[in-house]
Amino acid sequence: MGMYDIGCAVTADLNRYMRQLDEADRRDSAIDDRAEELIRDGEECDPFTVFNLSEALGELDGTAMEALCKLFKDGNTAGAGLALDALVKDYWKRSARKQAEREIENSTCHHCYDRGCYRCDPPDLIVTGK
Repeated sequence: MGMYDIGCAVTADLNRYMRQLDEADRRDSAIDDRAEELIRDGEECDPFTVFNLSEALGELDGTAMEALCKLFKDGNTAGAGLALDALVKDYWKRSARKQAEREIENSTCHHCYDRGCYRCDPPDLIVTGK
């Protein structure tokens, strides 16, 4: 048995820390993936459905509305359209991220966050009569 075969507290702490980092990376990745799914065309947080566009416009603060009005008054409809596009998309990206975080926090499998893995979706075992 060599010197490196003996575990020590420092190695155990380092391994525990590395596992926590891996879990945090998996969690963040699952949140990012879910948020991207939610914001896709036709999905729950699609920025440009009638109701979602209306909601985003209703949530704009006074400063953003004043800036949009100024662009329209100045005849800069292209600039106003780009600004409106960015404001609405940002609103729904934040909403999708918050919803994804809630879903991941409430997931039952903290390995894959209910995205499907061998722990929560074990493969079917084929039983033969032999």
